[in-house]
Amino acid sequence: MDDITPEHLLYGSIFLYLAAAFAAILFSRSHKLCTLWSQGLCIAGAAAGIASSASLLFSGQESITISPFEPSIPYLSISMTLDHLSALFLLILSVLTICVSIYSFGYLSHYHGKRNIGLFQFLYASFILSMVMVFTANQAIFFFMAWEIMAVVSYFLVVFESEKEETRKAGLIYVVMTHLGSAFLLIAIMLMFYYTNSFAISPVSLEQIPESGRNVMFLLFLIGFATKAGMLPLHIWLPYAHPAAPGNVSALMSGIMIKTAVYGLLRFVCFYLGVNTPWWGMVLLLLGIFSAVFGVLYAYIEQNIKKLLAYSSIENMGIIFIGLGVGMLALSSGKQTVAALAFTASLLHCLNHTLFKGGLFLGVGSVHFATHTKNMEELGGLIKRMPVTAVFFLGCALSISAVVPFNGFIGEWLTYQSIFASITSGSAALNISLILSAAALALTGALAAACFIKLFGISFLGLPRSERAAAAKEVPFSMSLGTGILAALCLLAGLFPQAMIVLIGKAVATIAKASADPLLQGGFLDLYRPVDFSVLIPEVSFRGSIASEPFGILVTPLFAVITMVLLILAALLILRLFGGTYQERKYGTWDCGFRELNPRMQYSGTAFSKPIKIVFKIFFRSSKDLKRSGDDFYHPKSMEYTIITESPFEKYFYVPLLSWITGWSRRLKFMIQTGSVHTYLLYIFVAVLVLMLYNRMV
Repeated sequence: MDDITPEHLLYGSIFLYLAAAFAAILFSRSHKLCTLWSQGLCIAGAAAGIASSASLLFSGQESITISPFEPSIPYLSISMTLDHLSALFLLILSVLTICVSIYSFGYLSHYHGKRNIGLFQFLYASFILSMVMVFTANQAIFFFMAWEIMAVVSYFLVVFESEKEETRKAGLIYVVMTHLGSAFLLIAIMLMFYYTNSFAISPVSLEQIPESGRNVMFLLFLIGFATKAGMLPLHIWLPYAHPAAPGNVSALMSGIMIKTAVYGLLRFVCFYLGVNTPWWGMVLLLLGIFSAVFGVLYAYIEQNIKKLLAYSSIENMGIIFIGLGVGMLALSSGKQTVAALAFTASLLHCLNHTLFKGGLFLGVGSVHFATHTKNMEELGGLIKRMPVTAVFFLGCALSISAVVPFNGFIGEWLTYQSIFASITSGSAALNISLILSAAALALTGALAAACFIKLFGISFLGLPRSERAAAAKEVPFSMSLGTGILAALCLLAGLFPQAMIVLIGKAVATIAKASADPLLQGGFLDLYRPVDFSVLIPEVSFRGSIASEPFGILVTPLFAVITMVLLILAALLILRLFGGTYQERKYGTWDCGFRELNPRMQYSGTAFSKPIKIVFKIFFRSSKDLKRSGDDFYHPKSMEYTIITESPFEKYFYVPLLSWITGWSRRLKFMIQTGSVHTYLLYIFVAVLVLMLYNRMV
């Protein structure tokens, strides 16, 4: 076993994913065998990925490099490097892959006999492998190839249910936006070669790339990666693609695919270019603020449960970008320790978001599997019919709402601390922006909690609002297991955050060249300081030891929770012993005088979100329609009230832009395609002439 190295494990992971794709083709005629072999091999590949990344993070090695083969194409190197930053993202990807693949054993059964399962499994394995290549590529051209493979494969997964019109529309929007972002990335990569005569992703000096070139490359990288992350105003694809994709694919896309943008920014901007300009961080900070607030507001009013989670992903990516922005601001001013804290918060929220958003999408997939609807207004009462799913979904909902002791709280708390640590006696405009970002983060957190109270309450509590909800049954065991593992990890990550902070700290050191440990001391932050686990496990040594301090290892969230539980039990015991006797009486809940409640008497999702919609009406553009049936205007037989809320970006930016592009395309078509042979010969002559002149100048 001592001979097994991280290199061997990384090779094994890649081989197993390739084997999963091959098995999908080999067993395509048998849906059950195809799912068993392909998903089983994906689980094995993910386990090897966890072993590879964890062994590197826990060892003293800085990085490993493997080269499966060397192509004869100039400037292209199929070489993969696993350093602490890429190992962290590979670890996150692998953990989510195991849970989603376990879930897929049961989930894909409803496609048997209806869809080509072999094709899906091939695309699924290829999608995961492409993300492995994105996280490990050490050469820009290879990175771009992996990025494009990821984009194309994910498009085919999004349109897997292609007979639906909304799915085809979502696929079209997604493929256009993702290739728009890819175009900006390609230009940035070409500029890399222009300035350095190399595609290697390694730090460059100020002498190699001037400040003007760095600024242009930063903007190009930002547009390319912000499109994938779903940042405003490039988010348009995300609320369409995530709801259209199968449930397990949505979990992968929201859980890890959009995090490739975070990795790209850290790798190409912070690691490759280096941050020495404050306005870079300010741009990311403002993008994060607006995306977080916009995302959570539109999530709150949404009635489609998958679309709600899609908007929530925009909100959480906004929070991550706030952390990145604060980190870049700190780096540009030479505050490496503050930058390390901000990047730690950002990467910690990346990890946490993968766990709880992956679990939420799997939970919503289970609801759709059992009820065949995504409309919240048709659900209700599912906690009695799907109790296991309800418990796991509630755990993930508490996590995303930043409720202690779940993991969502930790990342947001450290983001607050990094913002406060960045406020200095310097620029007033900068300090105001940081204070506003803290206020926006607080507003976002409150609205997110309300949003998921609505989602869980309307969907799982009360009475069934439709026959579909009334007939729902618990999903297969594998689906519950996949969701349950993620829910359990949300709780464990909240109770034991120190190990995660240690691992993330190693990745952050790659970027900030510093540690956040000096700021993770004192007061409440002692709960999240790295603990020296070598006290318990001598073979493993973690940095940031506090074992030398009295009772240091007891100052943890777990200790706080145990103390709280013991105090509650003590209070109940005292009440039982000294509280006197009492009689228990059972009554029905107050029903306003009605003998029998019915689903129409319950709060609807629309009614629940109405107050927030009124308060923040400046953000919404709603159209209302009231239809009456019957001859008497004042005494109609029935009334139908419809509210349609459109995104202002879609209504006032994308739709007019599309109309303008379509109009000009038609004009150019008739201008260029005249039908004249003479004109076409002139085109050829001009093209040849331009090529000859270019060749002469070169």
